[in-house]
Amino acid sequence: MKTNKMRFIVFLVMISLVAVACGGGTAEEAESPEATEAPAETVAPATTEAPAAEPETLVIWAEELVAQAIDPLVGAYEAAAGVNVEVVVYDFAGIRNDITTAGPAGEGPDIFFGPHDWVGELAANGVMAPIDLGDKASDVFQVGIDAFSYGGELYAFPYATEAIAMYYNADLVEGVPASWDDVKAACDAAGTELCMATAGGAGTTDAYHNHPFYGSDGGYIFAYNGGFDASDVGLDNEAALASVEYLDKLVKDGVVAATDYGAAETAFKEGRLLFWMTGPWARGAAAEVNYGVDLIPSFGDSAATPFVGVRGIMISSFSEKKVLAQSFVLDFFASAEVQKAMYDADPRLPATKSLFDIVAAGDPVVGKFAESAANGIPMPNIPEMGSVWGPVGEALMIIRDQSYGTNEETGVTVNSASDAMKIAAEQVRTAIAGG
Repeated sequence: MKTNKMRFIVFLVMISLVAVACGGGTAEEAESPEATEAPAETVAPATTEAPAAEPETLVIWAEELVAQAIDPLVGAYEAAAGVNVEVVVYDFAGIRNDITTAGPAGEGPDIFFGPHDWVGELAANGVMAPIDLGDKASDVFQVGIDAFSYGGELYAFPYATEAIAMYYNADLVEGVPASWDDVKAACDAAGTELCMATAGGAGTTDAYHNHPFYGSDGGYIFAYNGGFDASDVGLDNEAALASVEYLDKLVKDGVVAATDYGAAETAFKEGRLLFWMTGPWARGAAAEVNYGVDLIPSFGDSAATPFVGVRGIMISSFSEKKVLAQSFVLDFFASAEVQKAMYDADPRLPATKSLFDIVAAGDPVVGKFAESAANGIPMPNIPEMGSVWGPVGEALMIIRDQSYGTNEETGVTVNSASDAMKIAAEQVRTAIAGG
């Protein structure tokens, strides 16, 4: 409660600054009696005016898209609070890597943006400060609260959720078929150079975009029962192996192309790709063609299960201005006006109920991404997830690129999709065990 009271004082100071700026003179000036002429012999003592104190500076790290969205908005807070806000464009992966070293050295940010799956590692390492949302919590979807909770504490204000869905070229097809068999038929009828593409091929790894191919029909990374259990890895269970073998078939049949993210984006914009599996952040790029968004085709009787990511704004535990930082987050950033402006600049699915109702009413695409997210699962936010991305991404890249055989550098032989996933699962288990 002490932190909340102090934050409220900061907020009152912000309001009073605005009031003084708008109201002109002070109460003392208004009530002063008429001045009388001082005796000629009276000499006022010499005074020296103290230099004005430098305003506090809040430093924010954000990836480029987010920085571009927040930077034009902070001027209102600077004027009201009498502080400076420095928005630093930072490489997405660099935020996670550098905050653990820059913070203790006094060179890190006060506030930073990032996804919820960083929470376990950063909270365990003492990098993030807990935050009390107070009455703001009731407006946040529960998936956002759950995603940023770790060890009984909440570590962010969740402002956006995201899950991938399927873009389609609406000039060439009426929608996305419900089954993958029908996807191939639609591509054959449209005659496009490429059928469906997503990140994680052409020599690049991406376990995130490809999660539906191994986690939709009984496969899983970690078992979940009120929390993720890193001792139960399901990447090589029977269902997961059947799923990646099905992916292998889709690649061999020409349904899933071996592209990286950039190549998929370019092909979609040029009309050479019929379906593009990615998230709401790609709407700006997709708008170069007449596009629609629909659900990812199902896998047998199971709906496609994408990862659900939640984006949040977090406070560094190394900041010396935590009260001011929390005021920025809750009194400014969490306001409806700023949330709407952020959405307009970077249209990710809102994590707040009030904003979601507003944008969904006028944007059917938002509803489709929300429907896809409803079929998904949150990315595990436990530290052990750091051991997953590399091995699983490598396995899926091998399948997508059909690069089976013996790796000359490692001497490891992979002859099938099942081999690739079994090796990945063992690498994950070994890494978690400390091997």
